[in-house]
Amino acid sequence: MKRRVRNLIVCALVLLTALPAAARQPETGRIVSAPAPEAAAPPADSHRTADTARLAVAAKRPGLIRRIIDYYGRSNVDRTFEKKIDWSIAPGPNYSSDVGFGIGFLLAGLYRLDRTDSITAPSNVSVYGNFTTEKFVLVRFSGDNIFNHNRQRLSYSGAFVYFPGAFYGVGYRAGEEGYAQDLTTTMGAFRISYCTSLVGRFYIGMSAGIDYSGARYKPSGMVEFMERVEQEVAAGNPVPGGKMGELYRLKQQGRYDPAFQDPFSNHIAETGDKPNALNTNIGLFAQYDTRDVTFNATRGIFLKAEAKWYPRWLGNTGRHFARFTLTFDCYRRLWKGAILACDLFADATAGTPSWHMYAKLGGMERMRGYYEGRYRDKRLVEAQIELRQRIYRRHGIVGWIGGGQVWGTEQFRWRNTLYSFGCGYRFEFKKGMNIRLDYGWGVYGNPNLPWDRKRSSAFLFTASEAF
Repeated sequence: MKRRVRNLIVCALVLLTALPAAARQPETGRIVSAPAPEAAAPPADSHRTADTARLAVAAKRPGLIRRIIDYYGRSNVDRTFEKKIDWSIAPGPNYSSDVGFGIGFLLAGLYRLDRTDSITAPSNVSVYGNFTTEKFVLVRFSGDNIFNHNRQRLSYSGAFVYFPGAFYGVGYRAGEEGYAQDLTTTMGAFRISYCTSLVGRFYIGMSAGIDYSGARYKPSGMVEFMERVEQEVAAGNPVPGGKMGELYRLKQQGRYDPAFQDPFSNHIAETGDKPNALNTNIGLFAQYDTRDVTFNATRGIFLKAEAKWYPRWLGNTGRHFARFTLTFDCYRRLWKGAILACDLFADATAGTPSWHMYAKLGGMERMRGYYEGRYRDKRLVEAQIELRQRIYRRHGIVGWIGGGQVWGTEQFRWRNTLYSFGCGYRFEFKKGMNIRLDYGWGVYGNPNLPWDRKRSSAFLFTASEAF
C-alpha cells in the first residue's frame, strides 16, 4: 500500500514538472492557450533590446541634406527603360541687370515612347519657371518626342511671360542710345513642329505657331518737365537735384534729348502699330541632323532652314509678313571631357512685323548678357563659340565668346557689331541633360544716361545647353 502511494506521488511530481515545459514548447499544429498576464511580461532585458533597436533605426535614417545629396546623386542614372517617365526637379537662383534677382525652378523628364527600342534617342520634356524681385514672371515648357528609330520627331514649346520691362525702339541706333520707356508686357506663345526623315539624317517638316503680346504703357512726360525746369531756372530758381537735375544739365550740353525718352509711344504714333497684337504662322523647314543628343550634343552637325508665313487671313493683327531663319551648329571633341561647340544663327523678315515680332538680339541662348529686345530689327545675325569642359564626374565649366548685329531699318555696318562673352557651370541633372548656370557680359550702355552706364550683364539658370 505504501509503495502504491509513493508511486502516485512520483507520477504527480513528474506531470507537474512536464506541464510547464509542454506549455512552453507546443507541438506543431497544436493550439495552445495564451499564458497568464504575469507569464507574458517580457524580462527587463528585452525592453532594453527593443529600445536599442529603435534608436539604431532612427540613427541610420539620413537627414534632409543627406537625402537631397542622395537624390541628385542618383538623378543622372538612365531609368527610361524601367519608368514611363523619369522626372527630376531642381531650384536655382538667377540675376539680370534688367529684371533683378530671381528664384527659378526646373522640372525635367526623360522617357521613351517604346521602352523596347534602344536605338531611338530618349525623348525629353522640361518646365522652367522664374520669379524675380522686379515682378518678372516666366513659365516656359518644351519637349521633343522622338520615335521610329529617330525617323520622326514631334517638338513643341510654349511660354507665358509677365514682364515689367522696357522698350528701346527698333534699330541698332535706338538700342545704342539707351532711351527706354517703361512697358509692362503680357506675352503668350506656343510652337509645334513635326518632321520626318527623307533620306538618312535629312528631315523635312512643317510648323505652326501663335504669339500674343499685350502692352501697358504711359508717357514719361519728360518733354513737359524739362520745359518747366527751363522756365523756372530762367526765372532764377535753382536747378533740381538728383537724377532730374543731372538730366537737365546733360540736355543743356546737348547730350540728352527728352523727345527720345518715350520710344514706344513714338513707335506707335509713327507706324500705327497696335499695343496689343496677335500673330499666327504656318511654316515649312528642312534640316540635317547628325547630333548624338538633341539637348546636349557632344558630336555632330545640325543645319536647319525654315520659312514662316504670317498671313492676315490667319488672324494676324492688320498685316502680313514672312520670316526666314537659318541655324547651323557643329560639335567636336577636342580632348578628354572637352567639347568645342559652334553656333551660327540668322533671322530675316520680309514685310513689316508687329512691334514684338522683330528679330531680337540677346536672351538665354544667344548673345547672353544682353536684355532681349534692346537691339531689334528686321534682320539679325549672331555667331558664338563655346568650350565645354567636364572637370569632375557630373560637374563641368564652359566659356564662350560671340558677336551679333541687327539691321534692316538701318544699313548694315561692321562697326555696329556687338560682342558677348561669359562663363558658366554645368551639373548633369539627368542622363545627358545639364543644369546651366551662365553669367554673360555685353557692351557698355550710354554714359550720358544715369541708368545706363554699366556694362550689360545677366546671370542665367535653366536646363540643357544654349545650343
